[in-house]
Amino acid sequence: MAGDAPLLERLAGMTPVAASEVLELIERLREPQSDPVIGPLFGVDDEGEAVVNPLVPTVLQQFQDKPELTCYAALLEGLTGVWNAAVRAAVVTRLRAAGLPQDDLLLRLQALSPTLGFAAETGEWAREWLADPFTQDALLVQQCVVRMLLALRTLAEARATELTTNEG
Repeated sequence: MAGDAPLLERLAGMTPVAASEVLELIERLREPQSDPVIGPLFGVDDEGEAVVNPLVPTVLQQFQDKPELTCYAALLEGLTGVWNAAVRAAVVTRLRAAGLPQDDLLLRLQALSPTLGFAAETGEWAREWLADPFTQDALLVQQCVVRMLLALRTLAEARATELTTNEG
């Protein structure tokens, strides 16, 4: 695919799609659980009742609460959250392996990068995070993945509409 613009550039060049359109897409899908992108977020229980990943309503509410939010921005927010969690984990692993004491580790993390989230948080939050980074970041990462999947699928729907209505 040499010559293709990178994905994020192509998505940024699309007409903005409101993140609130995610709900409309889900409502239009007859069987969202069979969708290859967002299907794992939906299902049917043993009684035939629809079930949904518990993070979906939270993310949808966030999308509804920010009418100015676009799917592209939501996708970037999700990627950023996952990236920050991954970098935090990698930095902590390296600093702990170097034998840095816990309090020094916290000070070092706060000084390294404001985007890691430590500088903006209270010392107590950072200590809790250091005690169990997996638990502290696992929910954040899962929520970010749900955010990215819903935003990406909605962007894809908009692109599909462009492609099928502008055929020449």
